[in-house]
Amino acid sequence: MGRFFLVTSIICMVLCIGCGTVSPTTIPSNLPEFIASNATLSNTNAPTIAVDQQAPDLFWTYADGHQEQLSSLQGQRVVLNFWATWCEPCRSEMPTLAALDGHDVRIIGINKGQQLAVIPPFAKELNVHFTLVSDPDGTVSTVYGARNLPTSVFINRTGQIVAIHIGVLSTAALQLQLERIP
Repeated sequence: MGRFFLVTSIICMVLCIGCGTVSPTTIPSNLPEFIASNATLSNTNAPTIAVDQQAPDLFWTYADGHQEQLSSLQGQRVVLNFWATWCEPCRSEMPTLAALDGHDVRIIGINKGQQLAVIPPFAKELNVHFTLVSDPDGTVSTVYGARNLPTSVFINRTGQIVAIHIGVLSTAALQLQLERIP
């Protein structure tokens, strides 16, 4: 009886782990144009980041099938912001980030450890229209050192990491970090 229960439990766990996941090639076509699926590292062996090193390249896929890559944003100042829908501090800084996106800075919000389906309602609720990308397995978040949320990584125009900020970004803190990026 004990062995039967153990085998049954293992089978149930395996089946449950596979439930509710979004395949990297299955992206709902009705997503808003600024929401993308499955942040993926270009180099799966990328080491954890540090200031003054080149940002590990990553890419994401939009509902229309086109991909965008972090390295293609060279020439722009970039803020990678790691967040989750359940994170109240993340929610509080979203309007600050949204206000600066497109003003000589590109904001990329990477959702840590949640499924793609939670992002559109969150974006609508907070009126966010900058790029939001799912990282359902947390691989990108781990390499970028986003253990605590929110975490923001500031990248200069040449793709180098110039600062890492853990915690809520006030308008003043965000402006200060951006002033440090030429």
